[in-house]
Amino acid sequence: MLRRTKDLVVGRRPVEVLAVLLTVGAVAPIETPLPLLALVPLYGIAAHRSWRAAAIAVVALAATVLAHALLYGPADADSVLAVTLAMTTIAAIVAAAGVVAGERRRARERERELLAEQAAAGERLRIARELHDAVGHDVTLMIVQAQALGATAGDEAVRAATDAIAALGRRTMGEMHRTLRLLRADGAEHHPQPGLAALDEVLDGARRAGVPVTVAVEGTPRPLPPALDASALRIVQEAVTNVVRHAGGAPANVTLHYGPEELELVIADEGSAAGDPGAAAHGGHGLAGMRERAALFGGSLHAGRRDGYGFEVRALLPYPADAEMP
Repeated sequence: MLRRTKDLVVGRRPVEVLAVLLTVGAVAPIETPLPLLALVPLYGIAAHRSWRAAAIAVVALAATVLAHALLYGPADADSVLAVTLAMTTIAAIVAAAGVVAGERRRARERERELLAEQAAAGERLRIARELHDAVGHDVTLMIVQAQALGATAGDEAVRAATDAIAALGRRTMGEMHRTLRLLRADGAEHHPQPGLAALDEVLDGARRAGVPVTVAVEGTPRPLPPALDASALRIVQEAVTNVVRHAGGAPANVTLHYGPEELELVIADEGSAAGDPGAAAHGGHGLAGMRERAALFGGSLHAGRRDGYGFEVRALLPYPADAEMP
């Protein structure tokens, strides 16, 4: 509870909390510690918003202290000025500390992203080498042996079959070479990953496979960071793929709920209780991959049988603390 309150005050809703504290502090006819308490959301604004927002917050806090001092504080102007300057100085120091902490946090995030990109690039190169050295070698041998068998076979049917095998092997080599070029390409050459805007295109594949899929959107849709957007799409895609594999063609529903602090994804099918829950519930790599995607953003994913029948996947993806509010 304490952690959630801290996250709300400092990370997610510092502007709203500061506004409430300053409003109450300005109109309260007695001395209150609210201006001091306001330093907490002020730090959150400085750390998670822009320095301009922090400067505005400092000015608002100073104005509130001045207004309260004029209305209910000491009568002499020197005391009013002293109180206001003291609180403004403290607020400026807190805001500066928050700005520095925010810059350091963003620098660490950029460093982690760079290290992750470097690790991914290294892994892509390793996979490319494995494909080229192992798979490419074996497929080439398959083509050569098929062509040799076809050249020595007297049966026309055998020759046609070996020609087809060789043609398939050449097509496979062509696809593998294209994959190798993508794996070895620089990140700047890659197209942006699709997000939830491409959801209908993804679900059309399931519909063509005979699975009726409906989509419901709850709340007000909001722009999502590209990485979160792409991961949300992949979670839905993998969950719907499990529906196609294991729900026996039963209808499925996809719900996107845009909450104030997180995006909720619910993918539920209406498969019968006599279906194959084991494969879907313990699908290993599929569910593990979805959980890993959710965990990357501090979220969670739960999957299991619904009451009576069907299977449900529910993912919660919190919005980044410094994401733009709608």
